[in-house]
Amino acid sequence: MGFPSIIKVSVLSGEPIFVFNKTHSGTSVWGIEGKFLEILASKLNFQYEIISPEDGKWGSLMENGTWSGIIGMVARGEVDMGLTYLAIMEDRSKVVDFSTPYYSFGRTFVTDKPGISPKYAVFLYPFSLNVWILFLIFLVISPYILQKWISAKRPVPFRLPDAVEEFLQLARRNESFQKTIVRCTRLISITFITFIYSSVLLSFILVPLHAPGISNFQELSSAVQKGKMKCLVPKGSVDVQLLKDSNALYLKKLGKLIAENDWSYQSRELNSSEAIGRNLALIGPRLILQCRYGVPPFTTKFISDDSIVEMSTAIALKKNFCCRNKLDGVILRMVSGGLFQKLVNDKLFETRAQMLSSEFADSEEKPLALEDVFGIFLFLIVSYVASFVLLIGEILHDRYSKCIFSKVK
Repeated sequence: MGFPSIIKVSVLSGEPIFVFNKTHSGTSVWGIEGKFLEILASKLNFQYEIISPEDGKWGSLMENGTWSGIIGMVARGEVDMGLTYLAIMEDRSKVVDFSTPYYSFGRTFVTDKPGISPKYAVFLYPFSLNVWILFLIFLVISPYILQKWISAKRPVPFRLPDAVEEFLQLARRNESFQKTIVRCTRLISITFITFIYSSVLLSFILVPLHAPGISNFQELSSAVQKGKMKCLVPKGSVDVQLLKDSNALYLKKLGKLIAENDWSYQSRELNSSEAIGRNLALIGPRLILQCRYGVPPFTTKFISDDSIVEMSTAIALKKNFCCRNKLDGVILRMVSGGLFQKLVNDKLFETRAQMLSSEFADSEEKPLALEDVFGIFLFLIVSYVASFVLLIGEILHDRYSKCIFSKVK
């Protein structure tokens, strides 16, 4: 049996997946799945009629037992097939058939990028807190240890000697093997810490460091429960149901809060990255978020690597569709040859080009300003002041000790 010459297709129009425009001369389509449909029509020699669901939904089971959106139109036989990033789900498979999967995606979230970390503390960024604590302990305790182990008659000063000078001095000393090991270990430690810190510090000064933000769904759920964040899901999507049905308690709580507050957005009309403000997160398919907001480093937003679930996409077909095997054969060849992935990569490249021409057009190389090294100079001044105070204290203590000693005599 030949493939039907005219196919009714139910879709939702919206960048970057499927966009269509009906005119007197015909229907023009573009987007990732728009081009995908054009290739299928060319290979299987059919023409298509685009019909959109009036409710603007992908398809979910309603309380009266019927289906909404694209899935509902396919299940009732109003159209032959439906697409627009439709996920294969068990309950949907009871009312419609699905073609061979042609892509997989995760449901994740996007937020605004965290702000820049304060530059006055830039000299602390190269090392973590644990490293700084260990270093300070080493700095304070090591002189006393060396004084006890090496020479009780000759105290070791607090000031750490120059690494090269001490190395040359080691070669001229006639000391025991144990003393040499202790000195060499201290010398190597100081040298490595100094070199590592110096090499990393410049990177933190030149490249702005963003403050830690929300990176996964557990942190997002906690922030929403505390009232610090607001989380929206695409209107008509299955995200709320996926959250509620999850085995993770934090996802259940997040889904419950979203449902109670009716937090949703019209994803197909959200075209500007300005729509995401502070304290707001949008849940959606990873590919759509990447096509809309870019892929690092060419983005001003943060797209999480975490996912609610990984799902496969396919074309929804009405039950007992006549030519499913032929359709599956063409889809399988396209996927195996990497043609659909090329459509995805082309769209991502287009997004990257737009980001480079708009968001990053004003970026230019700038010399280091005083504010970039303000923290380092502030620390230097504080150190000088502390040293001066200690010097005055030592002088006063010495005079006081001499005065007491003279009175005793």
